[in-house]
Amino acid sequence: MRKTLLWLLASLAFVSLTSLADGAPLEVMSAPNLLRVGTAENVFVECQDCTGADQTVHINVMNHPTKNKRLATASVTLTSTNKFQELVQIMIPIGDFSKDPSIKQYVYLQAQFPDRLLEKVVLVSFQSGYIFIQTDKTIYTPNSKVHFRMFAVTPRMEPVERDDANQNDASIDIEFVTPEGIITPLDPVSLESGIHSGDYQLNEIVSTGVWKVVTKFHNNPQQSFSAEFEVKEYVLPSFEVKLNPTSAFFYMNDHELTVNIKATYLFGQEVNGMAYVVFGVINDGQKKSFPSSLQRVQIEGGVGAVTLKREHITSTFEKIEELVTKSIFVAVSVLTENGGEMVEAELRNIQIVTSPYTIHFKKTPKYFKPGMSFDVVVEVVNPDNTPAQGVAVVVEPGTVNGITAHNGMARLTINTGDPQLTITAKTDDPRISSARQASATMKALPYITKSNNYIHIGVDSAEVELGNNLKINLNLNRQESHHNDITYLIMSRGQLVKNGRYKTIGQVLISLIVPITKDMLPSFRIIAYYHTNGNEVVSDSVWVDVKDSCMGSLKLEPLRSAPSYEPRKMFGLKVTGDPGAIVGLVAVDKGVYVLNNKHRLTQKKVWDIVEKYDTGCTPGGGKDGMSVFYDAGLLFESNTASGTPYRQELKCPAPSRRKRQTTIMDVRTSLLSNYKEKLLRDCCLDGMRDTLLSYTCERRVEYIVDGEACAAAFLHCCKDMENQRADSKVESLQLARSEEDDNSYIDSNEIVSRTKFPESWLWSDITLPACPGQNPCVITSVTRNVPLQDSITTWQFTGISLSTTHGICVGDPLEVIVRKEFFIDLRVPYSAVRGEQLEVKAILHNYSPDPATVRVDLIEEDNVCSSASKRGKYRQEVKMGGQTTRSVPFIIIPMKEGEFKIKVKAAVKDSSLNDGIIKILRVVPEGVLVKDPKIVILDPANKGVDGEQKEIITAGIPKKDLVPNTPTSTQISVTGREQVSALVENAVSGSSMGSLIYQ
Repeated sequence: MRKTLLWLLASLAFVSLTSLADGAPLEVMSAPNLLRVGTAENVFVECQDCTGADQTVHINVMNHPTKNKRLATASVTLTSTNKFQELVQIMIPIGDFSKDPSIKQYVYLQAQFPDRLLEKVVLVSFQSGYIFIQTDKTIYTPNSKVHFRMFAVTPRMEPVERDDANQNDASIDIEFVTPEGIITPLDPVSLESGIHSGDYQLNEIVSTGVWKVVTKFHNNPQQSFSAEFEVKEYVLPSFEVKLNPTSAFFYMNDHELTVNIKATYLFGQEVNGMAYVVFGVINDGQKKSFPSSLQRVQIEGGVGAVTLKREHITSTFEKIEELVTKSIFVAVSVLTENGGEMVEAELRNIQIVTSPYTIHFKKTPKYFKPGMSFDVVVEVVNPDNTPAQGVAVVVEPGTVNGITAHNGMARLTINTGDPQLTITAKTDDPRISSARQASATMKALPYITKSNNYIHIGVDSAEVELGNNLKINLNLNRQESHHNDITYLIMSRGQLVKNGRYKTIGQVLISLIVPITKDMLPSFRIIAYYHTNGNEVVSDSVWVDVKDSCMGSLKLEPLRSAPSYEPRKMFGLKVTGDPGAIVGLVAVDKGVYVLNNKHRLTQKKVWDIVEKYDTGCTPGGGKDGMSVFYDAGLLFESNTASGTPYRQELKCPAPSRRKRQTTIMDVRTSLLSNYKEKLLRDCCLDGMRDTLLSYTCERRVEYIVDGEACAAAFLHCCKDMENQRADSKVESLQLARSEEDDNSYIDSNEIVSRTKFPESWLWSDITLPACPGQNPCVITSVTRNVPLQDSITTWQFTGISLSTTHGICVGDPLEVIVRKEFFIDLRVPYSAVRGEQLEVKAILHNYSPDPATVRVDLIEEDNVCSSASKRGKYRQEVKMGGQTTRSVPFIIIPMKEGEFKIKVKAAVKDSSLNDGIIKILRVVPEGVLVKDPKIVILDPANKGVDGEQKEIITAGIPKKDLVPNTPTSTQISVTGREQVSALVENAVSGSSMGSLIYQ
């Protein structure tokens, strides 16, 4: 360790002893101040104000500290043609470094000019790139299979490939982590073209909750990437409910808040029915409802609206100001008019506020140039931390006005003069009073210069788009009138991607146009500098955000466009994107995203991950010429001017961040003050829920044991729901008849039943063709014809492409509606208990304009007791109007555990319209699942024999509690750690430190 420090000090001493030559041409070496090993990096060399003969510059990377091995080398010739500047690519092999992640490791970066050597000590990073994880769904049931893809790219966004020359291994490690933190590792896999596709089988008895799939590069295990998915027992809903408040906040003086309700079947049709709504507040993670806000709202044509009035809040909380910063929630249960299904939705994070906005200066530089303009980047966010678009802001000094863009940012320019600058930003929303406007203040410090020379970079937009041109203004304040070379560098994703130069002829304002290219995504920094006669480097930098988009393109579209398609029909899918790209496809039932829309891989998530590894540490600027480079993530070394200090940490110093509200799961409170209202709300919601038993409300209320108030709330809500169901039922049932009795219907045996209802499918990879011949092209296409599945739903087709030239691209989903003019939606629960009666419902959908008489058959199934038992089928005849739905219930009793088919067929009288459906009913034994975890201390040295310890583990569940004739399961998962007592003793005694102390 002492040798390392001595070598480092020696190298710094070498830098400080370089000679100065006033006014001489400036020979420069610049590169990222954190060099990644195993991946290509660009080193910038130039000679400012040089003329005459060409210069050859040799770039070398030497090992540290001995300098006895050359790790990488490259050379470039600086000429008048390339303006005596160039980017040189190097690659540092990974094999020459220690694999111990706790050791900081360095290299020497050298640029050998014809007349001198420039050298810098540079910290190295083993960040090999990024891994993006896609799962086929966001939510899974026990005993299902999780499909996953890994997309691994380098920092240049190129697919990770095995490279023996640079000792790069293209293998990754994969782990699945349960909600309890139990890790199941998979075998390491090798990537092909940067992609790996695999699957993981969940057990039938499995931990429910949020799981993680974690992956890391095999040669860099300390850096991991993860994705989440949920495991629970569920049945996909047939429609979705969206809640849209008219305001993202509830202002303390507001009189009401309206929430719009939209209910739409997954196949695109609007829902008619009734919504039951209650509002409440989340206080310290606990939900407390406003009882007076409970209301029933009609849903017609898929839409409805509900209003929270101020009195609803004050009837529970007299002083509304005590709820400031708390969050309002609204819980909505929508019941279809036929009573066949209820879907619940909840909206949170409607904050009660005194001011609806918060202002941040996160992207505003901390240093300014006295006497020059200064760019202030104001970020305005809503109470839920989402960007506030279209908000007027005023910045002082100078009363400069602006409007925030869709990302919540406004870039405004103010004038400076005083040696200290205090900036105040304030919203100017005409809807709220001046006292309630949001405001924030920051102080900027002056840039330090010995020669009073300055340069300021001005850009005209807070966000730019790929393919656009960005206008850059370079404002100069110089004490010297001679001509200067002004160099600019562009850095993105921790790498130098572009360089340029402009020769001034006495101007004080220079405008440059920079095209926004794919290499500048998701954001970039512009660094500009020149040197004075006194050998001072004058510099500035600015951070520019690029709108999230793909580096290339990917589009999924149907070959034949139509409003909807029929199940089992062929569907033509056209995929268009970057030539030669590999595209991973999947089609997902939209109902999956109704239940869980949190864990999808999007292009925004891709760039958010990339931004986490940005090596720059500030939004721009710096306290002096060298700090500008250092803060932007660059090293700088020259022959006549000073250089940047060497970087010592992989990560930037942690900035102070605004506190984000934590989403806390609903917790049941036992506080006496809150118990009564919460109980009443729960009782009412229980009454609204449809039960598997065919009991009346009066029968069900007999089981309520939580007091008269609870029973009254339960009965009131249950009766309202019962009346709603009764209003939509027109009984027209007939007993079974033989096929020969009525030739008005299609033969039941000719009705083809729909049987396959996967929640996801089309999990496959395709390769887009290369450009034809030698002709260059931007995109190519491929088509696939696939049979649509049996589900009546909207399928979301998603493609993710990986290209050697354009990186990873998550395309916009293609929605494909699959439906029939007449069909059955059979609602079967996730599971049923053996021997218990339950109700299954066949929801008939008739979207023809004509009323219909429908014959409905329930087919007999062994081990399932129903009206069809011992007669083959149970037949009913029902009437329904055009463009309506109708619920037909069936009472069944499963007699045996296992999986059984529930079969229903329906035909329209005097019509060819018909449908059949078969769904699987999963029957489980009586009782509840009990887990009995055991903790065993493994200490073979003291508890074993010959170094081997055996433990016999028996379940602690009494046999008398086991349900007879039911299966049992033994699962063993092992997690290990050192005994806490040993750790504590070691920490207290300090014995482990003894080896580190020398006299």
